[in-house]
Amino acid sequence: MESTSTKKQTTQVPQTESSEAKTYKLEKVTTTVSTASGYTQDIKYAPASIAVVPKEEILERPVRDVGDAVQDIPGVYVEASKTGANTISMRGLDSSYTLILIDGKRQNVAQGFDENDMSANTSFMPPASMIERIEVIRGPASIIYGSDAMGGVINIITKKNPQKFTASVQLETKLHEKHKTFGNIYGVNFYMAAPIVKDKFSMNLRGKYQYGEQNAFLKPAYILANQTGTNRANPYLGWSATGFQNANLGARFTYTPNTNNTLYLDLDGYFGRLGSLNTSTASITAIRDFYKINGILNYDVDYNWGRINTYLQYSQTFWAPHAGVAVGASSGTSINWASLRDNKDVIFQSTYNNLFEFGKFGELVVNGGVYYLYERFQNKSSNFDRAMNQFAVFAEGGWNINDYIGMTLGLRYNYSDIFKDIPNPRFYINYNPFSWLTFKVGVASGVRTPNLSYLYEGHTESTFNDVTTYVYGNKDLRPETSWSYEVGSIIDTEHIFATLTGYYTDFRDQIETIPFDGDMCSTGSTNVCRTYRNLDKTLMAGAEVGFKLKPIYGFSLDANYGFTYTEVLSYSASGNVGENPVGKPVNSIPKHSFTLTPRYHIALSENHVFDMYLRWSGKFQTPTPTATGTQAGRLDQTKAIIGQYYKDYQIVDIALTYKAFKKYYITFSVNNLFDVDFLGDLVGYSGSGNNLVIGGANANNVINRYQRILPSRNYWITLRVEF
Repeated sequence: MESTSTKKQTTQVPQTESSEAKTYKLEKVTTTVSTASGYTQDIKYAPASIAVVPKEEILERPVRDVGDAVQDIPGVYVEASKTGANTISMRGLDSSYTLILIDGKRQNVAQGFDENDMSANTSFMPPASMIERIEVIRGPASIIYGSDAMGGVINIITKKNPQKFTASVQLETKLHEKHKTFGNIYGVNFYMAAPIVKDKFSMNLRGKYQYGEQNAFLKPAYILANQTGTNRANPYLGWSATGFQNANLGARFTYTPNTNNTLYLDLDGYFGRLGSLNTSTASITAIRDFYKINGILNYDVDYNWGRINTYLQYSQTFWAPHAGVAVGASSGTSINWASLRDNKDVIFQSTYNNLFEFGKFGELVVNGGVYYLYERFQNKSSNFDRAMNQFAVFAEGGWNINDYIGMTLGLRYNYSDIFKDIPNPRFYINYNPFSWLTFKVGVASGVRTPNLSYLYEGHTESTFNDVTTYVYGNKDLRPETSWSYEVGSIIDTEHIFATLTGYYTDFRDQIETIPFDGDMCSTGSTNVCRTYRNLDKTLMAGAEVGFKLKPIYGFSLDANYGFTYTEVLSYSASGNVGENPVGKPVNSIPKHSFTLTPRYHIALSENHVFDMYLRWSGKFQTPTPTATGTQAGRLDQTKAIIGQYYKDYQIVDIALTYKAFKKYYITFSVNNLFDVDFLGDLVGYSGSGNNLVIGGANANNVINRYQRILPSRNYWITLRVEF
């Protein structure tokens, strides 16, 4: 999963298809503001921890969204939500701190856009046939990418600038042995690119469609018999996802008047439908339709005096819930547009980078630019409507003093019409005592601005089961900040490529939702009041190990291990209920995770090529949630029943890909080979707190000892044709 490195330190290259890494060992990795506009750099000199997923791995594995593609990278944790979509955490920080890019362009929406664990953010992904590779930066990258990049960055890099006609069509299906419990998945994606005027004008078209059946996780009969009201009317567990749909259609038009100038217009449209068969608290089936429109005008200039990239991006994402949804249904009777949530972003960015050589004094790579973001978030259900303007200037210099040592120093300064100015520095040193050995030490700052929907005066209200909840805004919230310290090493020889990284993150001003003694919650009232405050100081620390045995007689091996430790250092909340979280984990991310993947490649002839792999992975010591604040009533029984950790698990997958006549590809994989049953360890209970009873004849609720419900044994089959 880690990339191998080149011997040359830094090279300036035009952004054509020929500049992409062709061996798929990822000889070059990009570390600039935008992958499409920067300079390539040997991984030894990159001021960050970077891993790369090549396109072959994306095409040969079952990938519903971005999370499935990056789940084997150490330090990255992927968890399926109750809708079946994945959320991605990095280095102990949850998915809201991970920034997703496509060709260096922002894809995230405003915080608060999604709610109730029903996000579709990772589903906005190009067709697999169009992806060249995915680069993952673990740790803060705020100096380059701004807010939301506090935990890390996932950059999906697509194919560009075709010199001849190319096309690819892939049919795919995921078939479950227990298909009445886990829904099958069917899909098709395509990519077509062609020059219209040789060396001048080209275009590409791409699209995909995926359909998934519902995951019908039924409550045990004895639990259902003891439930009453709406709970009894819904037979599904809260982790059950409705059927889903994902669709995407896009086009890119590229004009290259000469070798120094490139202009492209990229247009994209997405549609997604997902939901939950049981929203747990309301015991109803909820479904949402998501839409996204994205347009980018990008201009690249590449001369001896430097390279300039300038782009303008407009992105609109909105969703609305279905109305009249019957329990277990796949759609409602209508769309409730009165509850529309709409996020609009306008982004302008211009960057300059160049390589300056100073003879025996080394070389300096300079990268800098300006950034502007207009963001508007509307929630029609609460009449919330607010906009924010952000402006940033940034500059970074990488000085390669000689063949043995180099350093990088950078600073980003963020301005906003809502928050005070926020500086973001970064400093890294790379030491190469031998050509095959590199040591890296660095410190990077991170920042994330508060949710726009939190920044208001007064309160909003909602009522369910005769209980009214009042949520009070807080316009004085401060941005969340972090300092991350990192030390690592890289070994790159003829036969192996290995990395070892340790990190420590000091996280300040974390924003949480807490109980609040508001004026609508007087003594004796049944109302519930909540607000938002900067509360916690926490730490995240860990180690990441990657090992790659390069192909020897067709055999290769990838091994990855990640250790993640989080702890709450301080916590103070007026009116707080539940246990004191100080000294306890910040979230439910496994302490230990590993992946071991041996591979074998054999070519019987140029027309008959086979690739095989076996993937063994495991997660261990996943903490159960700490019952604090507004979560206490729901989470106190989890730790009491399950204990300190969720149940550990290991799974094994195997796959075979056959390539015939250089253009036909057939992949067959068996996932969860030994059929580990993630629904086979449910625990019934009734009551809570001092009245909690585990098991017994009156049990009317259930908890799973596993944190995740992974599919039972299933079969992934794809057929791809390339032209």
